[in-house]
Amino acid sequence: MEVDSDELQRIWDAKQARRMRLARLPIEEKIRILVRLQELAAPLLRARGRQVVVWKIERDRTL
Repeated sequence: MEVDSDELQRIWDAKQARRMRLARLPIEEKIRILVRLQELAAPLLRARGRQVVVWKIERDRTL
């Protein structure tokens, strides 16, 4: 499979733009995202025998 340099540049630019958007988020939103990722990963890790603790936060208000 060949990918041309224009397509690679488009992908690179999109990744950079997403990183910049995430970097500008408030810390509270970054923590909400992190907890959501913990929730998604927990069942898979538990199935592999890992002990997992998902942070408990209030989602209605800011931290």
